[in-house]
Amino acid sequence: MRKLVSAVCVILFFISPIFADISVTPYGAAETVSGSCFLLDTVDEKIIVDCGLFMSGSGEQGIDHFDWEESPNLKIQKELIDAKALFFTHAHLDHSGRIPLLIHEGFKGTIYSTKATKELATALFKERNGFDLIKRKWFWSESQYEKVQDKNGTVVAHWTEECKKNIKSIGYSKDETLLKDLGKNEKVKFILCKNCCERESEKISEKFVSADYNEEIKISDTLKAKLINAGHIPGSASIIFSTDKEKVLFSGDLGSGNSKFNGEFEIPESVDLIFMEATYGGKVNHNAAIEYELFRKDLKDALESGKTVWIPAFALNRTQEVLYELKLMQDAEYISAKIPIYSVSPSANAITALYQKEASRKEDEEREHSQREWFLETIYQKKSILPENIRLQMIRNYEMQMILFSSSGDMDKGKSEQLAPVMLSDKNVFVMIVNYVDPKSSAGRLLRNKKPLFVLKKLAAKIKKYDAFSDHADFEMLQKWLSKQRKDAKIYVIHSNKQNTAQTVSLLQEKGWFGVKGAQLGKTIR
Repeated sequence: MRKLVSAVCVILFFISPIFADISVTPYGAAETVSGSCFLLDTVDEKIIVDCGLFMSGSGEQGIDHFDWEESPNLKIQKELIDAKALFFTHAHLDHSGRIPLLIHEGFKGTIYSTKATKELATALFKERNGFDLIKRKWFWSESQYEKVQDKNGTVVAHWTEECKKNIKSIGYSKDETLLKDLGKNEKVKFILCKNCCERESEKISEKFVSADYNEEIKISDTLKAKLINAGHIPGSASIIFSTDKEKVLFSGDLGSGNSKFNGEFEIPESVDLIFMEATYGGKVNHNAAIEYELFRKDLKDALESGKTVWIPAFALNRTQEVLYELKLMQDAEYISAKIPIYSVSPSANAITALYQKEASRKEDEEREHSQREWFLETIYQKKSILPENIRLQMIRNYEMQMILFSSSGDMDKGKSEQLAPVMLSDKNVFVMIVNYVDPKSSAGRLLRNKKPLFVLKKLAAKIKKYDAFSDHADFEMLQKWLSKQRKDAKIYVIHSNKQNTAQTVSLLQEKGWFGVKGAQLGKTIR
């Protein structure tokens, strides 16, 4: 009898009530980790939550549920373009990377986020992120083009009118095309103009409205929202949407609780419908303290043996977390402050400069819209996140001993891709992987003793992976985040591949959450 009652409850629970005010359709981050994008539809308004990139290796099994002619990163659906507003949870590109494309396609709405998220996302856009997804009629300097032909050089591709004034002889693309296709039949590589990216990023930033945590945002007469601290990275937020009849909660990415920058997330109030990330939801009892000690010991041992330490890492937050850890190690005289530290990624350095600017604010200086939003108070007391002897710049000599940071963590893009053949062939290099890597990427393949995607004559460097700096909640932290919710709350697991989703659902059901299931890409939930 008990089982029959439970079964009936579950069936009734997932039948859409006729009085529901809100429906939600996942356009990403369902059956996959990345591509965060949801359309919230009420009687009066359509609201987007996140508009992020689909990343390789994130379990994109559900992407072809849509009949898309091109990569999902190049397509924005009309119902998204027509939405009244976009709320986005934080600045990581799998949550924000398609915003330039959304606006280019005609989105006219307001963008809501915390002030920190606005600043961090704008900094990433200025560093050429997101603009390569847009088809344009490009132009370039013919003299620059002629100089690099037959030399495998790079040519700057422009699109703003301001740049035309400074180019004497201009070449044009015949049709609208993607940047990656522009030089397909030529012996040149086109790169985005930094000035064009900065100008367009400033225009995007003008569409933002910044909100404090727990500030009520009135969207319409029938719909309001508020942001609460998600504890993932500076400015990260969960979002609660409310009508007179129901409340819907989007977790965004939830922090692990171990961050020395952010501390723990805020536990949300009771709601009716929950979209909860579970990137690491299947993991139980992850011991970050042990991982930290292992990272610190291995780093110290490598430096004392005269090795160069290379840390290919995410540009946003992971690089800064590890830099701060080095500062703490130097402050405790655990490692020498004499060894030079270089960060050679332009994107990472732009973010690091923002972190440092915020951390170094004077105590009596007003932190408008950012009080407790970026960091814990201990960071403001230290007034710096940076270790001594740090240089945020490019270098040419990699033969001296150093600690070297670059992006990306997969070794397949940016400065990491350029550095990999040099660093990996040197027996005096110790490579420390500090973030998740795609198993199919060069870094992932190397960790599995497979050949990387680039040409490498001989692997001489030692490589090791560390989980000390995870920014995602494990199963124990997810339970804590849900602690104010009713056991009959309707919960949909997102930001998780199919295997991990099934494991997270099973674990939550064992704890009595009978209304939990995995969200499906393109399937509307009412």
